[in-house]
Amino acid sequence: MTRTKHYPHATPHFPITCLDFADDDVLVLGGGGGASRSGVANKLRLCRVSKDGTKMTDMCDYVFEKGEDAPTSMAVDRQRKVIVAGVNETESSIKSGKNEHCRAFSYEDNNLTRSKGKQTIQAQWQDLDYPYQKITSLNPTTSLLAVGTTDNRVSILTWPDMEVIADGVQGLQAGDEIVDLDWSHDGFWLSITTASATALYSISPPSSSTVAGNEKSPQPTVKFRQKIYPPSLDIVPAQFRACRFSPLSTADHKLHLHAILNATKPRITPSRKRGKASSRDNTRKSWAVTFGVVADASKQALTPEEKGKGKENEVVEGDEVGKWDLVARREIGGKPVTTFDISPDGGLLAYASSDLSIGILESKTLAPMLKILHAHSFAITALKFNPSGDLLASAGADNMVRLIVVPSSFGGVSMPLLAVLLALLLVIVAFLAQRHRIHL
Repeated sequence: MTRTKHYPHATPHFPITCLDFADDDVLVLGGGGGASRSGVANKLRLCRVSKDGTKMTDMCDYVFEKGEDAPTSMAVDRQRKVIVAGVNETESSIKSGKNEHCRAFSYEDNNLTRSKGKQTIQAQWQDLDYPYQKITSLNPTTSLLAVGTTDNRVSILTWPDMEVIADGVQGLQAGDEIVDLDWSHDGFWLSITTASATALYSISPPSSSTVAGNEKSPQPTVKFRQKIYPPSLDIVPAQFRACRFSPLSTADHKLHLHAILNATKPRITPSRKRGKASSRDNTRKSWAVTFGVVADASKQALTPEEKGKGKENEVVEGDEVGKWDLVARREIGGKPVTTFDISPDGGLLAYASSDLSIGILESKTLAPMLKILHAHSFAITALKFNPSGDLLASAGADNMVRLIVVPSSFGGVSMPLLAVLLALLLVIVAFLAQRHRIHL
């Protein structure tokens, strides 16, 4: 695997919960002590970073009102220079029924200014477990915004108007933990991933009849299409941690999805001691996998038996995308993955593990390209490529940002190529040995 340069940058008294790039050299950090009275301020911060990763300079802070929560997720509209962040308001405000947790902040001239907000959480106040905005995702055309909250609801809003067009979308089961949201590269598909399944939705422009009969500007329609379930890998039950659309175009123009799966149980391994049938291995494997459409959608209608088993909640009859299957897989560690990102060109996959390491995979073969051990001293909460894909930023609860220089090319020989070369070498050795026996 390739070596690269990477540099830690301290953020004293500022544990980071989320980050993104406003530009190639401008990093946005969000975090703080949370709603508790810890004395650690909750804020957004703009930082200037050098392309070689050696420097990170604070530009400005936006400090939230005392009693408000820390930013819990974010997305950046670079064209409009706006940051969308999830930040709960104060306890007293929430109890009064007002919590514009989905907030927009404009950034320009080294300044952060709050511009607007929207509330999608309708839960009553709870002291210990009030919901928050866990995931924030803008589509590539920056016309729609998807928001996932910890009460396991997803809302889809127009952007930048922030008008709700879908709330509590169809296809999600009650109690499913939402772990990821993502838009396809063309903006026509949305994936909503829970621990137990990835649900696919098509985003369609309004029909001409809707345009004619609606005085307001027509809105896109969101349609549930299909579910993809996690496979058991190495006879180990697994659940989704993340699932994203591949930005790479394919020859067949079909969708591909990159996913991270974490084992749900420690492995059971045979015991070497006499009299013991098995022993428990405390490791929890993780995998990177790629899903692809391997067959066209079935044209056959659901049978009454399938409908009775709830199949109509998994696939919209006659509307499914096709048959999905694994087209690539790679075991990436013995600990769960905590966060994940894909480079803007789709060529690289980056992940952070609970063993505090950061790895980069090549997206087509899932071959390991780079790994940094002990990248942080506490849990890694955020990981993001810059728009050019030549810098990777990570952060966590250890009051530190690490800037990783992404090599323009990865030296050395990848494992798949090494296997091919080894096989060729064995063939040549066998051929030479055979010739030697013939001459004797």
